[in-house]
Amino acid sequence: MTRRVELGLEGGGVLVLTVDDADVAALRGALGGSGFHDVVSDEGDNALDLGKVTYMRVLPGEVTGRIGFTGA
Repeated sequence: MTRRVELGLEGGGVLVLTVDDADVAALRGALGGSGFHDVVSDEGDNALDLGKVTYMRVLPGEVTGRIGFTGA
């Protein structure tokens, strides 16, 4: 199952990622640590500086698809 995660970053930025449940648990366990933590998401590979993450919000429900437009 995939979940949408919002990560608040020092300076006010927000990073929104779509990750597997196992990656949500691993990231939650890494918070409060130091250095970089690798997160593989639907949006790409990410290296997060744990010292710059101010909050983590896991949105409820499974992400089943994307909303958007496609070219014809």
